[in-house]
Parts: sequence; C-alpha cells; structure tokens
Amino acid sequence: CNVPADRCQVHHIDAHKHGGYTKPSNLTMLCKYHNGVNDDDGPRKKRKRPSPGKPKRGRMRRHRGKVRLHTPGGKLVGNTHHVSSMGAMDLI
Repeated sequence: CNVPADRCQVHHIDAHKHGGYTKPSNLTMLCKYHNGVNDDDGPRKKRKRPSPGKPKRGRMRRHRGKVRLHTPGGKLVGNTHHVSSMGAMDLI
C-alpha cells in the first residue's frame, strides 16, 4: 500500500479492544482500508493478545523490532516501499 502516513490511521498492533496499550511500541500507521480489514479477532492467548497463529485476513505484528504483515498463509512480510526506511523511527 502506498498511502502516505499523513492520510493513514493509527493502528494498535495488539488490539486496543483486547487490552493493547496506546504507546508507541504498540502503534503503527495503516490506511483506512488496511486498518479495517486487519484481523484483530484472531486467536488469542490467555492475556487476550493476538497469538502467532495464522490470521484469517492478515494482521500486523512486531517481529524483531519491525512491524510486519502476518499473512493468512503464515508469512511475515515487511514494507518494501522505496521510502519505508525514511520513517522517523528509522532515522533516530
């Protein structure tokens, strides 16, 4: 997706409705469409957080410090857009 961050929505990686915190380490930017189709209701552990199990429609996960798409097929896909490495967190 190539929607610029200033036209995106703030997304909770661990869903807010399942106890995910509103803090920078649990937030990322997603366009309105991808924020809406993210699988927040995937299988959860006892702590009410999404588990690493395969999502039905895909969900965002943090893996080795980077936010990745966890596809329904079980793959972790990073952002390959040519400006993805120019974000504020990568510049710090």
